[in-house]
Amino acid sequence: MLKTWLYYRHASLALTTYVLYLRTRLMTSRQPIIITFKNLIYYVKMNINKNNFNLIGQAVSDAAMTKDERLLLAQRITPETDLPPMQPLFRMFDTPCFYRGELVADCGKAKSGKTTFLSVLMTAAVIGDCLAVERQATPLKVLWIDTEQSQQSTQEILRDRILSLAKCPAEELNERIFAFNLRGMGYEIRRRMVEVAIMTVRPDLVILDGIKDLVTDINDAVQATLIMEQLMALAKLQNCCIVNVLHQNKSEADHNMRGSIGTELTNKAFEVFQCEFLERHQMFKVSQTLSRRQKLKRDFYYRLTDEGLPECCDIPKEQPRDEHGRWISNKDALVKFFNEAMEGRTQRKFNELMAVAMKKCGVADAKTYYDLIRDAEQQGILRKAEHPETKETWVVLTEDGTLPF
Repeated sequence: MLKTWLYYRHASLALTTYVLYLRTRLMTSRQPIIITFKNLIYYVKMNINKNNFNLIGQAVSDAAMTKDERLLLAQRITPETDLPPMQPLFRMFDTPCFYRGELVADCGKAKSGKTTFLSVLMTAAVIGDCLAVERQATPLKVLWIDTEQSQQSTQEILRDRILSLAKCPAEELNERIFAFNLRGMGYEIRRRMVEVAIMTVRPDLVILDGIKDLVTDINDAVQATLIMEQLMALAKLQNCCIVNVLHQNKSEADHNMRGSIGTELTNKAFEVFQCEFLERHQMFKVSQTLSRRQKLKRDFYYRLTDEGLPECCDIPKEQPRDEHGRWISNKDALVKFFNEAMEGRTQRKFNELMAVAMKKCGVADAKTYYDLIRDAEQQGILRKAEHPETKETWVVLTEDGTLPF
């Protein structure tokens, strides 16, 4: 029973009392209830289980809500929120990839085929299929922003690679691919031009080659955060996929993207693709190292023809396997392998040897390398030792090999 001293000085209090009065009638409802009273909107959330009944309410005057409160409320997501489905632009090996509204990273060492892979992507955007890439939607509009190469190099890629792969009239290519070379501009102008280009062209796919030229210092965490926020906002606003090209660290054993901007891109990217050049096999490898959804079922291998055009090739035989698919590590094969990885030396730092083994000798991953090291130690082909001062691990061939300490 309400006390006589309770005054309804505020509409919110009055309505709250009224809702409590109707509680028994509301218990039969399992749906959210919205009651509108003049300028007042009352939100009622019903939580019902077998043991109890909770009525949680908050009376809020729309006029009393701040701008930030309205903005926050507009961003709320519930299981019933009406949102469009995620839309992949491409498929690779029957797996969707490169989603609208998301950031993607394309990384690798210098000359590892990053731009070549993106040329395949741009070609597929125009004609539908190119090598391992299949377009999911109607012909896409592509915005390619080149900040690293000369204008002549950008044109050669368009004319001699993409146009040759597409085998279509130049006019059709020009209607689908909008290429801009921003090399030589200041970073502030480049950042502004990137936003102007995206807002003007309204592309489905953006190739930003490379993102490091939009900041003054790749190790500046503040600049890295700001550029990521800007690109995420543009991707959401224009519902496009923005592919960002960035180099990996120079060390052969370090596959992380360079600087604070690389760390931030790794954190924000929906997918990360890594490009490698396998020198021993004279071919290129593209791996999807990160995906927030389904990862690719296999890696993409290609080589360049005499005309400089990419073509698919078979997966290289990195090491012989037995009938069960296990690596074969006989002594002769191990001796040959480590002699090749040592490159004429009798000793080498563990990480350096691993980098050469993975780049030049066809070792697929770190686990395989560790298995080979273990088998070689067991067969007396090599031994490991720790440097007494630096604590670095060295590997030395047992046949007349000496350590430098």
